[in-house]
This record gives sequence, structure tokens and C-alpha cells, in this order.
Amino acid sequence: MILDGKILSDTIKDNLKEEINTLLKKDIRPGLGVILVGENIESKTYVNMKKKACNELGIYSKVYELPDNISEDIIIQKIKDLNEDNTIHGILVQLPLPYHINKQNVLDSIKHEKDVDGLGILNTGKLMINNNVNIMPCTPRGCIELLDHYKIPLKSKEITIIGTSNLVGLPLSIMLLHRGATVTLCNIHTNDVRKKTKDADIVIACCGVPEMVKSDWVKEESIIIDIGINKIEDKKSKKGYRLVGDVDYNNVKDKVEYITPVPGGIGPMTIAILMKQTVEICRLINISKM
Repeated sequence: MILDGKILSDTIKDNLKEEINTLLKKDIRPGLGVILVGENIESKTYVNMKKKACNELGIYSKVYELPDNISEDIIIQKIKDLNEDNTIHGILVQLPLPYHINKQNVLDSIKHEKDVDGLGILNTGKLMINNNVNIMPCTPRGCIELLDHYKIPLKSKEITIIGTSNLVGLPLSIMLLHRGATVTLCNIHTNDVRKKTKDADIVIACCGVPEMVKSDWVKEESIIIDIGINKIEDKKSKKGYRLVGDVDYNNVKDKVEYITPVPGGIGPMTIAILMKQTVEICRLINISKM
């Protein structure tokens, strides 16, 4: 069975429209500020998708496009300006940043109340100890909400995650642990990743290796969450490429109970959760006016 992130993300956005209309009647409009550094085509594409989602929902959005060679201090000053901007409730720095920029310094300069992607040190710490958590990294939260929607239990499940980035794999592992799962993390240094996945109840792939996970990597009726988005050459396509995940979908889909497609799985959920958290932050900041 397909875990359809597109359908669920549309439902989330439909519900948000009602909430945003309620806020607008109180002269409150959710706002999202985005910092985009450099000319990375994929980053620009993702930012445009986020801006489009904001426009569709009635969320105010402001995108600051900054050159590759900009200094870290200027980026941080722009974030400080957004911290004090009452029209902006969520602040997002599009990753990756150029190599000369200290990513964590930049992320930690965002006020924790406006850290819409939950990557600053304070929100990361709250997530780690499961204390007063109201902002989470968007992709991991999207995975959890998709699993919950399909009523897939997590307690006591054996879950293997391939990929341990601070953006996805690591925070997702913490969220799953808090739900009572037993989690195995695999990274580039892991010996025999296949050995870790083939007995798992749930396999989550977020390593950026196209179609790495094959049928013999997973057990019958397991659950596959594919977070990877990779371009591979396809001469039959007008674009010359097609998008695939970290899982070989056609090779695996008939063996497993549930699987997310790429595209149409976790990607739409990430954007929907970004919109949802922007609205949630707006509501929290303006709660005294409501």
C-alpha cells in the first residue's frame, strides 16, 4: 500500500486555510521569512515551492536572496532583523550554506520562538529531552504524521534509519525513540547496512544514494519510508532525468506492506508541515490577541 503524502499534505493545507482565515479576521497574518544564500538550483526550487505554498494559503512570505560570497555576519544581521520583524513569525535558512559559513552559528541566531525548522540548539535540546516541544524539524515531523495518519504503530517496532544528518536522520531517531521504538542508525561508516535493514519492521532511507535499498534489503511486509530525492539520467524523459528515492521502488514495492513514493511521499509533507508550524508559531506569538 502506498503511503500517499500528497493526499495528506493537501488535507493539512485545507485545514490550515480555515485557521488562517480565522486569524485574518483578527488582523493577524502568519508570516514566513526565508534566507537563501547562493545560486544552488535545487535550493532555489525548494524555496519557490515554499513561497508558492505560502501564496496559496494566504501566508505572508519574504525571501532574501543573498550572494555566495556574503559574510556570515551579514546573514546573522539579516536574521536579527527578522527576529524583530512583527510580520514574520517563522524564519527559515535554506540549506546547504556555502562552506565558508558556519551553519550552526547562523541557525542559532534565529530566535527559538521563530525557529520554524527546529534546527537551533534550544529547540534541538527540547526535542532531545522531550520537554516543552512545540517546534520540530519539518521532514521528521512529516514522517511521523504520515505514519500516524495511516495508523501505523511505532511502539516496540524495530526501525532502521539509513542516514544520520542533523536535518533528518538524527532528529527523526529521537522522535521515534520517544514513541517507544527501538532505533538503529546507519551512516557512511556502518559495516553491512543491509544486515541492519533486512530484519527491521520499518526502514527509513535518507542517505542520498539513488535506489540503494533493494528487495533483498528488506523483509516481507515491512514498511518503507523513502526520504531521498535524487536525479538520475533518463533519456526518455523530456527533462533528461527523473526523480528517484534512496529505495528502488519498483524492486521493493511488491514485497512490503507500506511504502512512500518519490515524488509524492515525504516531499509534500515537508512543505505542509512548514506551513503548519508557521501558523502554529503565529498563533502562539499572538495568543494574547485571540
